[in-house]
Amino acid sequence: MITPKEFSKHSNKEGIEIVDLKEQEDSSLIVEYQGNGLATTDKGQDDRIKVQLCWDAISYVIDNKGEETQILKGISGKANPGELLVLMGSSGAGKTTLLNILAGRVKSTGNAKIIGQITANGTSIKDIDFGYYSAYVTQEDILLPNLTPRESLMFSSRLRMPGHYNAHVDRVNSILQELRLVKCADNVIGSITKKGLSGGERKRVCIGMELITDPIVLLLDEPTSGLDSFTAEVVIDLLIEQARKGRTVMSTIHQPSSSIFDKFDRLILLAEGHLVYQGSAKDSPQYFAKFGFKCPRLMNPADYYMRLLHVVDRKHPTEEEHDKIEILVSAYNQVEPEDDFDSSKLEPLKHKHLIVPTNFVEQFLLLFRRAWINARRDPLAGRLLFTEYIMVAVLVDLICNNLAKNYDSASTRTQLLFLSMATVAFFSCQNAAMQFPSETPLFLKESKQRIYSTASYYLSKSLADLPMQFLPLLVYCLMIYWVIPFNDYDASKFFIFYFVLVLLQISAIGLGYILGCMVKTETVALAIVPIFMQPMMLYSGLFPSVNHYPEGFFWIQYISCMRWAVEALCANEYNDLGMHCQHCTDCYKCDPLRDLDFTNSIGVCVLYLCILLVGYRVIAYLLLWKRAVNARR
Repeated sequence: MITPKEFSKHSNKEGIEIVDLKEQEDSSLIVEYQGNGLATTDKGQDDRIKVQLCWDAISYVIDNKGEETQILKGISGKANPGELLVLMGSSGAGKTTLLNILAGRVKSTGNAKIIGQITANGTSIKDIDFGYYSAYVTQEDILLPNLTPRESLMFSSRLRMPGHYNAHVDRVNSILQELRLVKCADNVIGSITKKGLSGGERKRVCIGMELITDPIVLLLDEPTSGLDSFTAEVVIDLLIEQARKGRTVMSTIHQPSSSIFDKFDRLILLAEGHLVYQGSAKDSPQYFAKFGFKCPRLMNPADYYMRLLHVVDRKHPTEEEHDKIEILVSAYNQVEPEDDFDSSKLEPLKHKHLIVPTNFVEQFLLLFRRAWINARRDPLAGRLLFTEYIMVAVLVDLICNNLAKNYDSASTRTQLLFLSMATVAFFSCQNAAMQFPSETPLFLKESKQRIYSTASYYLSKSLADLPMQFLPLLVYCLMIYWVIPFNDYDASKFFIFYFVLVLLQISAIGLGYILGCMVKTETVALAIVPIFMQPMMLYSGLFPSVNHYPEGFFWIQYISCMRWAVEALCANEYNDLGMHCQHCTDCYKCDPLRDLDFTNSIGVCVLYLCILLVGYRVIAYLLLWKRAVNARR
């Protein structure tokens, strides 16, 4: 019969080996910046810089139209190196807010005010660049779904740390080994809609992305959220291992299992913005029992605390809930928190700045390669776009083919040109608008860390997306041009047709970027694309013609990429087509361009398209830059 210890050591549904932390050597991989190289050396935890994070009387008040809401109410505490400190409390207790304040992710604004002081080894974090020493792991798994763990860590290492390529490879391999990710290192990460890594593996990749710089303070927001109890315990074991290496590890956890709770070193409990307990996790049941709140013998203490501290309606608590919180807060204020950690040996932290080790060109090349790999493996940018264009082309070929070159077919030709223009514009704008919000969280996260500039990211993103768009469009043009057929006066007619649609495509992608930067979710982006595209379609020159626009809305045609694309396509089509009219002798009077009030040359239309192309992308860049600036505040 296999023992529980042997089972935990040899069986794991995620394919990793769980080992007893006490049996491992207590060593850590220290990253040292040495001029032009990145050196890694094994050092014990005694050689690592240790940081004690302390906060005193932290309050967080939000003013909502004159009504103040106090989220945190004078909370004081500390996180010691070498220990796993866990923040717990019912939903809305303020644990995530406190963690974000300590990480510097929440700051005082016009309607929100933070009161209190935060220090690291006795030095205010306002006097140092705390980001140099700390790392923050968000609750959401913010990763590019089409990359592998090895690629994600490698790009993060090369963007954030100096050193030669082999040094980065060694560092990444060390992190993969440390987080038990070697077996899945070359598997695609995946997402909700794309099969990939398990939830626990994705969470460990997120932790690895932050460990790549060897932070001294590691802050995590609910790293076990969405994981089953066994996988969650794997993550907690890894955090304990990091703490034993001398790091200061602090995490919020909502409702852990009893086996996970028993692993916590220190515990902080919050209730309605108040601190009701701080101390050893294993001593917490005895503490609450002293005040009449005894945890049942067979009940998980974490579950008991969640029930004990829960308030149904915090704006209108019941008398029982109010009295219960008052008793716990008063009891805590009368008890001096026990802490046997000796902070006298800690050295004051020096003011060091996070320095981006790459220049603009290096950032662009790395980001372009990352974006190219992500786009190349994205079915939306590849197979789906091909399918969309091919389906439209087949329908057009079945319905409209072998058109005669006479004036009676001009209306059909114009409608087909308009259909091609609308198809390219909608597909391009919609795909760009939907893809951008999915990648924006990673960009904003990395912007907060100042890993690279907004310009290098935007330029690499823009260029990496284009090749995936050009080939499906070329297939579409080849499938319809000679089947209809369009103007076959010479080969230049086809190339002008394709070139105009390419310019339209690039312009529509820029418009999609604008819409993608304006919203936060793909669903909203998909909903607002028609709202912006339909006015541009109405003012494209077909319904009504350009000389019949209302005076108040005449300007819309000048910002519509469709307007200039369809006029360029019509000019290319009807010039030198050799049309004849069966109803009159003077065919020069039968001019489709004159009927449409199109008077501009192809060159003028192309010039307008180029201006709009640049204008759309400049606007999108400014919107993205603004979001990056707001994220860094």
